[in-house]
Amino acid sequence: MQKDFLRPARHALAVLGVLALSPVVSAEETVTGLSIGYDYTSGDYGQGSTTEIETVPIGLEVSRGQWRFNVTVPFIAVTGDGAVVPGAGGPMGFFGSGGGSTTTSTESGLGDVTAGVAYALSSTDDFYEVSARVKFGTADAARGLGTGENDYYFQFDGVLGGDIVNPWFTLGYILTGDSATTTYEDVAYGSVGIMVSRDTGGSLGIGYDYRQSTVSNFDDFEQASAFISWKTASGGSVTLSGSLGLSDGAPDYGFNLTLRGGD
Repeated sequence: MQKDFLRPARHALAVLGVLALSPVVSAEETVTGLSIGYDYTSGDYGQGSTTEIETVPIGLEVSRGQWRFNVTVPFIAVTGDGAVVPGAGGPMGFFGSGGGSTTTSTESGLGDVTAGVAYALSSTDDFYEVSARVKFGTADAARGLGTGENDYYFQFDGVLGGDIVNPWFTLGYILTGDSATTTYEDVAYGSVGIMVSRDTGGSLGIGYDYRQSTVSNFDDFEQASAFISWKTASGGSVTLSGSLGLSDGAPDYGFNLTLRGGD
């Protein structure tokens, strides 16, 4: 049975989840999809200065049967005083109140490339997926675009029921890479929400996201989010989402647009 799966994004950008629709295909069929998005977040993270993070991720996904493989190459721009940088599962604050510098600047370039594999578990009505991915430290740490270290994610997702209104959840754990100067905490994260399927093949919903902080003296990540997604005539999808931070460990607000090509 084919079922569309809501994939709340982490998704690192840690940053608001990219909410996308991807079908489960037959064992004999191989489906390849391309996606591109734009993600924007802004917040002071309790640092007394605002940090803006913009990301343009370009993704390739290959699905065959219950298996799914994906690679994402992001381009990122960070505007701030260096107090906050993108990290494992979300932003990291390093300098405490007052920020890392007295001036604001913008740095941009290649972000952290990610590669992952997922396996969908069979169920009559519910949908479950186990996955693992690696965030490679390809972003330039010296310019504040990342930590420069590899991180490893292990995740379990579920969409419950096959009706119009479906609860969904995510549970995960991140093994963070330590730098020569900083030891990062391995952290747990999760999300819960409600998704409503639409007759046109799309969906809309709301969710709550939580992640433990990877650095000391920085709040855990908490945010509320909402999304709407619809399918295009070519078989692709468009997803719009927005978020509101609920702690100093999350951006004050953000939005995301993701376009996924037809199969």
